[in-house]
Order: sequence, then structure tokens, then C-alpha cells
Amino acid sequence: MGDFPPQWVHVRDLGEGGQGHVFVVRSAGTLDVRQYVLKRLRNPKREEAFLNEVEAYRSLDHAHILRLIEAGKTPKGKPYILTEYCADGSLEFYPTFTALLPGLRLFRKVADAIAHAHRQARPIYHLDIKPSNILVRNEEPVVADFGICFIDDGEVTLTKEGHRGSLHYCAPELRNPKLSGPINLAAADIYSLGKLLYWLFTKEVYNGHEDDYANEENLLSRRFRSEPHFILLDELVTEMVKKNPASRLGTADTLLTRVDRLISRVASGGRVLDLRVPQRCLYCAEGKYQPAHQKVSVGMVYSKYPVFPDRELRKNPPPRTNVSTDNIYEKLRHVAQAIFNSPNTFGEPAPLLLVCDFCGNVQYFRLDYTDDGKGLNWLP
Repeated sequence: MGDFPPQWVHVRDLGEGGQGHVFVVRSAGTLDVRQYVLKRLRNPKREEAFLNEVEAYRSLDHAHILRLIEAGKTPKGKPYILTEYCADGSLEFYPTFTALLPGLRLFRKVADAIAHAHRQARPIYHLDIKPSNILVRNEEPVVADFGICFIDDGEVTLTKEGHRGSLHYCAPELRNPKLSGPINLAAADIYSLGKLLYWLFTKEVYNGHEDDYANEENLLSRRFRSEPHFILLDELVTEMVKKNPASRLGTADTLLTRVDRLISRVASGGRVLDLRVPQRCLYCAEGKYQPAHQKVSVGMVYSKYPVFPDRELRKNPPPRTNVSTDNIYEKLRHVAQAIFNSPNTFGEPAPLLLVCDFCGNVQYFRLDYTDDGKGLNWLP
């Protein structure tokens, strides 16, 4: 217990980590009254991993990564790491977020720290991202505990022993000891970040540790019905926690771009492109927009074709046909032509019109003008 470097004085114990004993210490001098955390190696067999953590901290310089003060050996020859002390504890004890923007902004800082680690000349993959490893300093998140990180030397493979990270946050491809071969460790960190993002708003690990996210009992949008943009957060989490790493969101930088776009969209008061969500009229502010193809009859009954084409159908729309057929695209065009009294034929995909059910204000969308040319970001 008393084996400390002479320049540091024991203040109190903080328990045991995965690799060592952890203490709060202060300077043996009189000028520095701040407290620090000293982690001392417990198991000599873990020295290589312990030194790996030291190398990671020395390589990383980021506002939201724990700051290394020094590293060395105690008088009895045990390796130690001295870091800043985050007195506010970890995210485990942080209040649950009930509003989207504050939670997203905190998460963005964590994701930026992980992206910084991935961008190094020798990329550093954390591999143990979970609430207890995200500390809090003055209300700001601080990524800590790189004790089982991997520093990439160009040959990333999974050993037959598998990975010993947290069961609930570790990517499934790292938990199976039978797997071997090349591993995308960036995707593994993305998976853990996805679970962390979900946890911030629920204080729960989502149900289904190796299954895809998008089932009804997990959806955040069901819990936060008053804030439609949680639908977009569900989409993001879904892309991050796919069981198959090849199907996940690709990189931490891509994740940052997505999070920035979502923050900007919510902060600017943008709408959710989802026909299932009630949208208040921009003109009268009393009625709600309804899809015109569900409400308008132009010489025929449309109730047999009420559903806007889903994304898969919009990827490969059916060919142009006569309006009397069962082609939903032709019926959507016909509604648009009738409303605008225009003989023009609209291109693929069909236009989307929303009509206020109180004042009749019309919102008209040319889906062929969207970023993908087919309006795939619209939900039916």
C-alpha cells in the first residue's frame, strides 16, 4: 500500500481497475495543492498492456482525453501512471438526458476524442468505451482508461483468446474467441459508441446484445414522442450497432459528420422527413400536413394505394405506365398534375405533396432534387 513515488503523497484509495490499484495523491511539495490519480500496476503479467496505455496517453493530446502527468516506476519497481483527477466521477453517475441537443453535444465531444485517437499515424483504438470509462471534468466528458487499447502497427488480427472487454458494450466480433483474421477495430469502437449514445438517454444497455437495434421495444422515438427528431437518433444508433461490422457506420470521422448534421438540423428547427410524424402547418399553425395522395381523389379512388413508396421501392422505381394501372408513382404524379393544373409530366421519382388539413396550404417536394435524387431520406 505504501509503495508510492517519493514526489507523491497518498490521499485516499479509489479501488482497483482492470490492471492496477488506483489512488488519489497530491504533490509532496507545498506549492501544488491539486489532487491527481495514480494507477499502479497490480499484476506483473499485465505490464505490456500497462505500458501500452502509457504510450497511448503520450500520443494523444485532446481536450476530451484524460491528461497524462507522468509515468514511471515506484521504489519497489512497479510501473505507475499519474493522470489528472476528474472529481465529478464518470458518466455512470451523470443525469439522464431527456432532451436531444444536450445529449448529442456531449456525445459529440466523446466521438471527437475517439476520432482523434483513430487519426494518429499509428491509430489507437480504445476497445473499452462505456459510461464508467468516460469521466467528467467541469461538466465536460473525458475519455479515460486506455488499458486494453490497441495501437495499430499495420497488422490488426484477432487472437484465438478473443477480447476481454465489457460484455455489454464490446462489439460482437471481438467477443467470439473462435473468430480470426482481419478485424476493423474502428468499427468496433463505433459499435461501443452507439451503445453509449443509447445509454445517455435511457441509462440502459439496449436489449439484444448481438442483434440489430431497430426493433420496436428499443426505439428512442417511442420514449420521446414529443421530440420527433429522436427518430433521426434511432436511425443513427441503428447504423452504429449492426452485428455485422461491414454494415456499420464506417469511421469515427463519418460519425462526427453525421452528428454535426443532426445537431445543426435540430438546433435550426428543421423538420423530420417522416410522414408518420404530425407536422404543424407553417402558414396557419393550426392544421397539420397530410400527404395529398392519401386525401385527394382525381376521378378515382386512391384509398387502395395510401402508402408513400418505401426506400427500397424508391431505389428502383417501376417504369412509367398509364395512370390507370396500379403504379403508385403514376398516381402521385397525377395528384400533382391535378393540383397544379399542369400538363407537365414529372420525372422519377414522383413528387410528394403535403396539404394542410385546416387551411389548405400546400408543401411541394421534388424528390429528384434531393441529395440522392430519389428522396431516400423520407420515411413513408
